[in-house]
Amino acid sequence: MISDRIGRKKFIAGIIAMFLYAIPYFWIISFKTTFALTLAIIIGFAIIWPMYGAILVTLFAESFSANVRYTGVSLGYQVGAAIVGGPAPLIATALLVKYNNNYVAIGIFIMAAAVVSLIAILCTKEMKGRDLDD
Repeated sequence: MISDRIGRKKFIAGIIAMFLYAIPYFWIISFKTTFALTLAIIIGFAIIWPMYGAILVTLFAESFSANVRYTGVSLGYQVGAAIVGGPAPLIATALLVKYNNNYVAIGIFIMAAAVVSLIAILCTKEMKGRDLDD
């Protein structure tokens, strides 16, 4: 509802927050306590992720005309998930092995993905107030 009023592109704050939190997330987890794990997850998944994920579906839907919307959204989301999301755990494991269990490399990988997301969202048109049935 908020993004309907102010527009979707204003929510790039979520991507920027994800970029900034990537390394601190792993640092907090490195304390290896239940409290640290809970804190890291609450910050990451209850505060930062909703800033980004809440508008993702609407942003995708607005990016395609009504006659190809379902195919466009599904194809874009699934191809992206297959290219980056699927191999992400393998990439993270390889980075841990390569850099002697140092989590900074995984944080940098997440930061790189956030930069790609930021560039992509900056290249989209703001659709606030437009009739999407056209």
